[in-house]
Amino acid sequence: MFIGRKNEVEKLSGFYEGDKCAIAVVSGQIGIGKTTLLQEFAQDKKGLFFEAYETTGKHQMERLSSYMGSKKTFDPAGFCKEISKRAAKEKQLIIIDQYPNIVKADPEFDKVLHDFVVGEWKDLPIKLILCSDAFMLVDKYIKGKKAIWSKNIDLDLVLEPLGFYDSCEFFDDASPKEAAFLYGITGGIPYNLARVAALLGVSGFEDFGLTQVSEEDKIKQVAARLFLCGKSSVGLNPEQVMSTELRELAYYNYMLATLASGLNRVNQISAAVDKPKDVVVPYLNSLMAIGVCTKDTAITEVTNRKKTRYSIVNTSTLFWYKYVVPNFDMYMSGDIDGMWDHIKENIQDYMKEVFIKICGEYLENESDKNQLPFTVEEIGNWWVNDDEAGTTDGFDLVSLGKCENKAATIFAQCYYNNEPIEVAQLKSLIEKTKQLHRQGDAFYIVFANAGFHENAITISSAIKNIMLITLDEMR
Repeated sequence: MFIGRKNEVEKLSGFYEGDKCAIAVVSGQIGIGKTTLLQEFAQDKKGLFFEAYETTGKHQMERLSSYMGSKKTFDPAGFCKEISKRAAKEKQLIIIDQYPNIVKADPEFDKVLHDFVVGEWKDLPIKLILCSDAFMLVDKYIKGKKAIWSKNIDLDLVLEPLGFYDSCEFFDDASPKEAAFLYGITGGIPYNLARVAALLGVSGFEDFGLTQVSEEDKIKQVAARLFLCGKSSVGLNPEQVMSTELRELAYYNYMLATLASGLNRVNQISAAVDKPKDVVVPYLNSLMAIGVCTKDTAITEVTNRKKTRYSIVNTSTLFWYKYVVPNFDMYMSGDIDGMWDHIKENIQDYMKEVFIKICGEYLENESDKNQLPFTVEEIGNWWVNDDEAGTTDGFDLVSLGKCENKAATIFAQCYYNNEPIEVAQLKSLIEKTKQLHRQGDAFYIVFANAGFHENAITISSAIKNIMLITLDEMR
């Protein structure tokens, strides 16, 4: 089942056009769907799709030669010349998955392949795609300044998790609330999404026998099978993913658990893990290099170093470090009910983070379709720090855009709770905007999973720049 990736397919199609040699790099974490995407793209094209697993250089060439149907083993130059012969007859798409495994085993192959790309293949219709899920190895062997490929890359395609709307195609029958949770726990990672789809069955939750039970029981069962059962979980364990990139996960795990608990500034993390700031920052930089963490800055104050905080990028990783790691004894003993009780205590805190991502995607999509009274050109957030209390307060989303060709600022709060939003929350949002110097017209948006009280709806209908949007409307 191939879902989503429209933009990625369009970029690959553009790369494939033309009759001269071109090089693409496709990267992304384990389970993100690189191989599936490239297999789908390569279906109707001539060439080869070779996966290089870790072995010796000699064995690698034996495998590659056999894959090409040759009775003799090619050396690197012989392999390249064979591709030249084939390209003289018709365009060739050459995909080498896990390419760093070849370079590590035989650096000479890397050099010879590059020499052919910039030499004999230069005017031949050969499209070469080098692929890997190890960010650091991709940087070292392909994209980094010292890599011989760095100046020859025509397309650098980094695959991100699927968004909310593409993810929902894996569980079409889910209610908006179920869909939001399933998107959150899978993180939009295709590996996880495919396993959730398999658990649910093609027509919903029938395979669990859960058609007549509550939403909570349904999502609990999925969470249990995906992550909470230490002996039989089928989800992609974030620690296993990181271990392919990083050595000694101890402090990385500690920092991520600290971030998941809500401590997100360097001084807070430093105090929690008992390491000085100049040690913490390089660890955070490594986590950012492999796409696990990101550094956030206030959207209108990107150079203000005092307004810098860190966050976990993927909501699946956040779920692991927020719920599994703090309850690891229960995880190992198989106490799913005990773990779920802990999750329920603050599930709204977690789901708010998921909801903010969904709301941001909704704004971008609706802007692209011209369904809003403004366009969104940049989206982020803004906050103020309370150093004494060690907390921050601000907006969940702030967007900069245009309204009738004039600057506009869009302020949004995202509420994920069990009660409809009252007029007081609307007033609070408008009052809070006075702390921020806005650009042009102001628009105020309140997103709520539980809807709005009648008094809030009445007030919003009288003020044209206020929008109230429910999760049901977004789904």
